[in-house]
Amino acid sequence: MKRLPVIVIVLSLIIGLSTFAWAGPAMDRIKSTGVLKVASTATGVPITFMDKDSGKIVGSMVDVMEEVAKYMGVKLEVVETAWTAIIPSLQARKVDLVAASMVITPQRQEIIDFSVPVMPFCEALVVKAGDTKSYKSVEDIRGLKIGAQLGTTSLKGLEDRGFKDVGIYDNNGDLLMEIANGRIDACLMDGPIAKWKAKDKTQFKARLVETYEPAMCADIAIGVNKESKDLLEEVNKAVEKMKKEGKIQQILAKWGQ
Repeated sequence: MKRLPVIVIVLSLIIGLSTFAWAGPAMDRIKSTGVLKVASTATGVPITFMDKDSGKIVGSMVDVMEEVAKYMGVKLEVVETAWTAIIPSLQARKVDLVAASMVITPQRQEIIDFSVPVMPFCEALVVKAGDTKSYKSVEDIRGLKIGAQLGTTSLKGLEDRGFKDVGIYDNNGDLLMEIANGRIDACLMDGPIAKWKAKDKTQFKARLVETYEPAMCADIAIGVNKESKDLLEEVNKAVEKMKKEGKIQQILAKWGQ
């Protein structure tokens, strides 16, 4: 009988052990390792972003996940992950959960599960610094040169409402620069980000419209692998407990949301 090379046997054992580690309930594995691994982005201020002083990912969703890990009796490990890799990393089981500026959408629900809603995610209206008009609704900005970020609910909302010639940009920084330079009159951008940036009066060369009432709200939730139903159940219990105790609201207030 032909003998298998040693390297083949070793690799088979490694793959087998790796599969075995994920074969049982997710919570059993997390409890045994004592670590809850969470994928977060470094650019979603103030929800998840890199703190330059500590070199760690911080933000409102990180604080939420700290409480979830505490509820489970384990330590939290935040894994910095690019936005485009965040769902693939969950599917590949490199992490247990996704905690970022990720809203629940039907498309995402087809490939991952979501916890109960954690926090609202609405758009904000930003206009030129010299524009003092009290805009109240999205209809009030018809006729203005408007910008929005690619792939956002704000852009889709504008398109669904028949807005034409909306300027499409890669990120919120580009939107603010276009307003500061006078190339667009207004933009709809992520509310938490707009509020956070507006605090810096020296850098925010625009105006956050306080009278604007958002119309394109969604819910941010925690992403869970579809095969980890037991983990989803525990996450939901933890989030509901936080809501009941008022901890979610405390975290949102801390980060200006």
